[in-house]
Amino acid sequence: MQIEIPIVEVTLMEDRARVVRRATVDLPAGLTRLVVDAVAPVLSDKTLAARSASARVSDVSIERRRLHERSDKSDEAQRLEKAVEASADLLRTHRHRLSRIEESLGLLDEAADRTLEELAVDAAWGRADKDGWQRRLGSVAELDARLREERLAVGWDLAETQRELSVHEKALVAASTPSREMHAAITVAVEVEEAGQHPVEIEYVVPNACWRPQHRASLDGNTLRFECRGCVWQNTGEDWPDVQLRFSTQRPSLGAEPPTLETDRLSVKRKADKIVVEQRQQVIETTGLGQAAAASAPELPGIDDGGEVQELLASHRISVVSDGSPHHAALFEIESEARESLFCVPELDTTVLRKTEQTNRATRPILAGPVDLLRSGGFVGRTTILYVAPEEQFELGWGPDPSLRVHRETDETEEESKLLSSWYRSERKVVDKLSNLGPDTKLVELVERVPVSEIEKVKIEVDQKKTGRDADTDGFVRWDVRLEPFGRERIELRYVVNRHSDVSGNF
Repeated sequence: MQIEIPIVEVTLMEDRARVVRRATVDLPAGLTRLVVDAVAPVLSDKTLAARSASARVSDVSIERRRLHERSDKSDEAQRLEKAVEASADLLRTHRHRLSRIEESLGLLDEAADRTLEELAVDAAWGRADKDGWQRRLGSVAELDARLREERLAVGWDLAETQRELSVHEKALVAASTPSREMHAAITVAVEVEEAGQHPVEIEYVVPNACWRPQHRASLDGNTLRFECRGCVWQNTGEDWPDVQLRFSTQRPSLGAEPPTLETDRLSVKRKADKIVVEQRQQVIETTGLGQAAAASAPELPGIDDGGEVQELLASHRISVVSDGSPHHAALFEIESEARESLFCVPELDTTVLRKTEQTNRATRPILAGPVDLLRSGGFVGRTTILYVAPEEQFELGWGPDPSLRVHRETDETEEESKLLSSWYRSERKVVDKLSNLGPDTKLVELVERVPVSEIEKVKIEVDQKKTGRDADTDGFVRWDVRLEPFGRERIELRYVVNRHSDVSGNF
């Protein structure tokens, strides 16, 4: 018995989806085979399952077949074969003509060279025949011009024939290749003792489906409205009309085996006379505020759920067509008070950026992903955000302030050591010049960085007298710079690097 059991729920994971079909079916007493047509041909057979609360399911299977399989060549394919042969013959004729023309041009160039040599000899012996020379050179030039025009025309014909041959070959491949379109149907064997209405549920997992978090932030005055959405792509061969979507960060796998242990031999090694030090960048692993210093999240990362599996329910039912295009489903939204400020890290970028600080007021975390930025009802750009836990503060960048300019200069003195000292000293200076081209007063948070030493034989000290402040434990030095209308400010950072003579390297 062929029936329709619609898709009612889909749970999306990083690279697959779990599809649930559910319906109440009017079954007669005894054994009945239910056939559900037009299901995804790519579904995983081992995940196919069927169940019923009031009936016994004895078997469930899937059958696949190709549609429009061709066993012999059609009239269109035969016609295209003749067209391909004719185009190929014409292409060979054009190439032969072009070869003959090139050969004639080569012989004509040789004849012209010999004619010029003979004219030079006649002139040397005083046998000047201007009319004869003009006739000989004129005939050579006329023949050369005619051959070059013919070569141009044959070249155009050759290019057109090649284009026609390519079109005919592609059409022939399409007409001769059997259709790869698949049709799949699920058969469920159900047995009931009494006729009546019985619920039937079918479940399976399909590939070619995925989701990623996407967000939208709207700033209106001091209020931020943050919308979390799930972006869905699927090309499974079946449409999902009016379904309830669930978005999961669960990562199914086939399991893993422990690594093979190998012998790790320890031996005594003589201590090196020199300590080699290399400068390296250290990412500060934080969430919420502070994550701006870390690497930005890529456009399509593996979903970051903070180590705890999340399952998010779409706020409304949607339809997802099997065409590979993106579809968006709203998950939840928050409203929070936004504190706006200006921020600049000249070492990375001399642009002064606008940023807002707000709190995640939702009971669920905000997952890492791209954020569309809207201000005063208009789109102003796009940024990214990392994982933000509930009730945690986070930052959003809203682009540069066009009225502020920053210029950065660095200077470093050569290393020097005092008499009878084993320590070398070098001074480093960073100067930031800020200017305000607008008529309003601006307050800018300026951040510079000094290296942080991890060994005792390298010491880095900030000159607090000239800098005016000290660095924090991560090496960051911060200033709150007030820029008056059309004003300028100069910020200077000085620090000293002391290293022992036993230390070498680039730092």
